[in-house]
Amino acid sequence: MKTKKRFVDIVSPALRYAEGINKTSFVAFKDVLSFMNNKEYRYNEKIFELRLLDTTLNDCILGIIETTQDSDIPPIKNKTTKKYSSVEINPETEGLAYANIFIYDSLRNIFIFEINRNGCFLNQFIDFIYSKWNASEENIPFDLKFAAVLRANEYQRMLDMDYYKRITVDLYNPVELINCFNEANDSLANNLLRTQIQAGQQNNANILRLEHIAVGKRINPMGLSRSLVKGVVDAVKVSIADSGHRQNIQKIEVLGYSVDIDSGKSTSKTIDILADTFNESFKIPDVQIQSNIQLEDRKQGIETLYSKVLPEIRTIIGW
Repeated sequence: MKTKKRFVDIVSPALRYAEGINKTSFVAFKDVLSFMNNKEYRYNEKIFELRLLDTTLNDCILGIIETTQDSDIPPIKNKTTKKYSSVEINPETEGLAYANIFIYDSLRNIFIFEINRNGCFLNQFIDFIYSKWNASEENIPFDLKFAAVLRANEYQRMLDMDYYKRITVDLYNPVELINCFNEANDSLANNLLRTQIQAGQQNNANILRLEHIAVGKRINPMGLSRSLVKGVVDAVKVSIADSGHRQNIQKIEVLGYSVDIDSGKSTSKTIDILADTFNESFKIPDVQIQSNIQLEDRKQGIETLYSKVLPEIRTIIGW
């Protein structure tokens, strides 16, 4: 049977509380997930519903966010006549269904979340949690971030460079990234990235490329600014990747020079920052006309994926 890949974000949840909050009031992310079980939330044209599922994996919580889209539903197009017609559903009681399966390793604080452009993004999931958690007077508000889990040492290799010649960032569909940026962060790199994304949206660009180049050591002996290079990489990670839009980042590459320990010579290297993050997926049957959200296929797929990446996660974390 034909299959399709379902890509995932592999992140680490971080809950932060305001100063002065007693630590005895702090909760773990697993408690937040338990609280969210069977909760619903409307987000524009979509309704999100979280359900926890059974799993035999140790120290893990398995769940799914079911998305029901009941407005802004696209039309049907006849491939022969080229004519359009509406989808015959009753939006008062029905909608198009999508899903994000997830698994949380509470021992290692690792959250694996299926990416689904039609479903719920990680930043929308955060809003979902806030809306329900903060509605209860018994709960202490917190700030939730999903930080990407790094698997290689490319970022450190970039920091160790002594001359930066080029930085290249390719972003897909900039219109999806407009709301990623925190206005309170007015750093040069963050403002530069935000301005370029806004320009990409206004120009109806599908792919936005941000590139800075130093011609060479003879003409430009200082190279690109270290703070600019690091700032742009950090801005892409924090503002875009950690807000649930990892799939929009097509390239982050830094070309520079560093001294080879063995030869003592300065050699050029291209650092692929995306190599620092997991790029994993699981497979489910590719059904042309679906009658369900393929729950069992998704469950089996993400549990198998978790078992596959667990040895590397143990190496990274140390247990």
